[in-house]
Amino acid sequence: MMETGIKVGDVMGKGVITVGPKDSIKAACDVMAKHDLSGLTVVKGGEVVGVLTQGDIVKLIASGADASKTSVSGFMGKDAYNIEPEADIYEAAKLMVEKKVKRLPVLKDGRLVGVLTQADIVRISPSVYDLIFEKAKVESAPMVETELPLSGECEECGNYSENLKNAGGTLMCGDCFAEYEEQP
Repeated sequence: MMETGIKVGDVMGKGVITVGPKDSIKAACDVMAKHDLSGLTVVKGGEVVGVLTQGDIVKLIASGADASKTSVSGFMGKDAYNIEPEADIYEAAKLMVEKKVKRLPVLKDGRLVGVLTQADIVRISPSVYDLIFEKAKVESAPMVETELPLSGECEECGNYSENLKNAGGTLMCGDCFAEYEEQP
């Protein structure tokens, strides 16, 4: 597992703007426009219950529903994946890739303390962002058996190899693969 040494709490947006599930989509859009946001965390009684994104609003428009009469709860994403502020930024990026989300509510002791977005990660350093997300995509992708030789870094020893082999979902050089096969 990759660790950057950068904690989510050091990067996240701390001025959290939220809406309630009973608020209208129109009211949520007004808040998003006022604060130049692409999404909002939905909170009920202090608990995160969902996330409303621009994509959710597009679905509402496509459905023909009236934004001023439709509540946020009807169109928000109900799977509000979250992370703790002490988590490494790499773990957050990996979660974003796996769950296909661009924002994560940050919870400490069950309380919303911030929101981490992909844009927050880019602000650290574009090169760190690229590295984190590419590595997370590779780790999240299912291993595909192939007859073509793969080249790259051995995930076991870190050495470069022109002939990586898949060993239980881990790409290994010839030496590491031989050791892997010898294990009972």
